[in-house]
Amino acid sequence: MPEKVRDLLLLALWLLPASQVKNALLRRAGHRVHPAARARSSIVWRVRSFELGPRASFGSANVVKNMSRISLGADAMIGRWNLMSSHPLFVRHLPGGGSLILGDHAKITSRHQLDCSGSVTLGAFASIAGHQSRVMSHSVDLTRNAQAAFPVVIGERSFVGTRVLILGGAMLPPRSVLGAGSVLTRSRPDPEPGLWAGVPARHRGAVSGAWFDRDETSTHDLWIPETDTIVSGR
Repeated sequence: MPEKVRDLLLLALWLLPASQVKNALLRRAGHRVHPAARARSSIVWRVRSFELGPRASFGSANVVKNMSRISLGADAMIGRWNLMSSHPLFVRHLPGGGSLILGDHAKITSRHQLDCSGSVTLGAFASIAGHQSRVMSHSVDLTRNAQAAFPVVIGERSFVGTRVLILGGAMLPPRSVLGAGSVLTRSRPDPEPGLWAGVPARHRGAVSGAWFDRDETSTHDLWIPETDTIVSGR
């Protein structure tokens, strides 16, 4: 099958509502979509490999283009209205370029923009939370006058706050927090776990809490400060 015809076929399949029939058709077209996954209606253009594990959820109204690989582990989730893309040259020439990998129970909420040219990886139970955060994994190397891309890694059980900017080569350590509005730049090897905040983000101290030991992808319960009680949000 000519590549352009396959691209158009997959585009049409991804626009269908979520169903087991859609999952089966996506598998027939070459993707690895578990029967128990939910693949909602989105615009997906030129993605070589799309993997959805058991109970993984890919939300509606997302736009995805020019990717080598998207992989969601078991119970992982991507919400709605996200833009995920990469530069075609990095997909072609950079090993691992153009990939977005979510470990088991990892989560990206809604209305984020991810440039995955250098690859973006979320460890198990990690979350890009809130809205309107940006990952920019490629930029111009001014010394060499050339485009360059570097991986972005969000460690397992880490939390990324709202409206942050994460640049290529950045790593948020496991069991860490990136504070709202922060800018996380290229990291030195083995950054210290804890709270990272500011512009640029710097290590501010240790973090702890029940969230880091949860066993579900999403947090549903509500805390009422006036009475210091937790109410079920299910």
